[in-house]
Amino acid sequence: HRIIECKALRTWDDAFDTLCSHIGKLLTMRDSKSICSDWQRVSGCSESTHDRRHFCSGCGAFTHGAQTCPRAQKA
Repeated sequence: HRIIECKALRTWDDAFDTLCSHIGKLLTMRDSKSICSDWQRVSGCSESTHDRRHFCSGCGAFTHGAQTCPRAQKA
């Protein structure tokens, strides 16, 4: 599903709390700091000049985004 529109408080299988929410079109952590929404896509983000964090909004790992997260629901 479209990550930026997700309002879930738990993962699809109800196994984990979600890590992020959205304010407008920004993905934010529970501490209100924004994270990179491009990083969540399969294509990722190559930008290194912005201050948004690059980690998975699903599990918090720095090695992948939400679309390739092992916790993600399989299509």
